[in-house]
Amino acid sequence: MRRSFILKASEGRTAPDFSIKSLAGGGGRMDLVCRCIIAALLSPDGVDRGCRITVVLEGPPNPPLSVEFDGAGMDRAPEGEVEAAEMLAAAMAGRAPRGVSATREGFESAVRRHSREGFSLYYLHEGGEDFAKAEFAERAAFVLGDQKGIDPQGERCLESMGAKRISLGPHPYLASHCITIVRGMVP
Repeated sequence: MRRSFILKASEGRTAPDFSIKSLAGGGGRMDLVCRCIIAALLSPDGVDRGCRITVVLEGPPNPPLSVEFDGAGMDRAPEGEVEAAEMLAAAMAGRAPRGVSATREGFESAVRRHSREGFSLYYLHEGGEDFAKAEFAERAAFVLGDQKGIDPQGERCLESMGAKRISLGPHPYLASHCITIVRGMVP
């Protein structure tokens, strides 16, 4: 199975000018972004080569910016928030580590690209079908938002692309926890 995650980070900085020592503060919740990267890629064997995460950053100064971490091409997964932030900043500055890329791609374009690449789309939303009862395609892309969730325009895009709403439970959860749960429940 090939898994992918698409994280819509509505406040995530789009330049490498965020403070690595204050990821939760002035950095547009880059702490959340970094935790999601770690949750998607770190495995007991190092890096999960069957997984990738596309982070769509929509904050200042120049949105959008997508940074993609593809486990298949990475030498190692970041083991902490600071290391993930350093990898993000390097990609933004044009010095992307192996397996990491940065492009001027917005949320809708990222979703459409995944669909063109043969991924079935699953929107993680508390109002969706019970995750435990759902069946997943061999190539599955799980879409989730940050603390603000997915805006109505993003939801319309997902609906138009045929994304299936899937629920991990009746309450909203931290994005990084959602990724961890999906990785634990989908082989």
